[in-house]
Amino acid sequence: MTPQITAARVVVPGDAPRTVWMLERGEGVTASDVWRIARAGIKARRAIVEQKMNGSTFRGNRATAAGHAREAALLDEAAERLASLTPNAALWAALDNDLHRATPDAIGIDQDGALVVIEVKSHEFGWDSWTIPIEHMAQMQWQIHVLGADYALYGFEVRDEDDMPPADGATWIPVPRDEEMIAYLVDRADNFIAWRDAGCPDVDDLPDDVTDAVAAWAPLKRDLDAAVKAEKAANAKVKAATAKLPGAQRFGAVGMTEHGGFQTTVAETVSIDEAAWKAAAPEVHAHVEALRLELAVLEASALKHFPRTTRKAPALKFQEVEHVND
Repeated sequence: MTPQITAARVVVPGDAPRTVWMLERGEGVTASDVWRIARAGIKARRAIVEQKMNGSTFRGNRATAAGHAREAALLDEAAERLASLTPNAALWAALDNDLHRATPDAIGIDQDGALVVIEVKSHEFGWDSWTIPIEHMAQMQWQIHVLGADYALYGFEVRDEDDMPPADGATWIPVPRDEEMIAYLVDRADNFIAWRDAGCPDVDDLPDDVTDAVAAWAPLKRDLDAAVKAEKAANAKVKAATAKLPGAQRFGAVGMTEHGGFQTTVAETVSIDEAAWKAAAPEVHAHVEALRLELAVLEASALKHFPRTTRKAPALKFQEVEHVND
């Protein structure tokens, strides 16, 4: 069963010369760079534009080569979970916006006739994440958007210390459409394209209330940063001077001057001396180590099957305007 794609067209076929592929890829926003574009400030955006114009200098390394070599085997595993699967090397563009582009690893049809984009990852030994990294999630949501897919199938494996794949195969996670993330990525991608087409101006075109709020905040933040920097240096001098007082290294110090007072405290923690415990009771220590390992495996499995996402309030950072013509 060959997938019928009605929401996208092939911009560059898989067998096209690399120069053609890179040229067309650089014209639009692709799945592999959409998250970086979405989160990029002006300085990072300029770097992205330069890479798209001149091509990335990254040509892969041992890790990426090993991961690429495993792609065919992982797609064979994916095919067992679908009614049909077609490996993909073509560059696709959304029909409703030709600059929205993607190259999923494969395109498939499941047993219910749903259109599926497949993304596979092979990680080196030591990879310890059992959740989908946000940039991979964004990559798949963009692929879903561009091709008009119903969902994505994400497969990943972690090779062992001998660089061999896991004996029980890869981990496979169906990823449903996330309309909220897709809308966010589309908005940020279109914003980037409009900014690029406008000649990469120094500042963004933002709502007046945002501009006014930043105008009030920026000078205060500059003054605060300068004060924090100066206080940090003075703080270090006070610590160095008071450390010479009797007992300060163990018990802290306190005092008052005509300019103000100071107090330093020393925190102590008690932990297990693993080496001493192992030497005194090797059997007990070994049993505890086995229990620790078992607990870690169980918790990793629980994280995989029962994830809960908790969001904190957005953090705010200040950036100076960089005028490229100065």
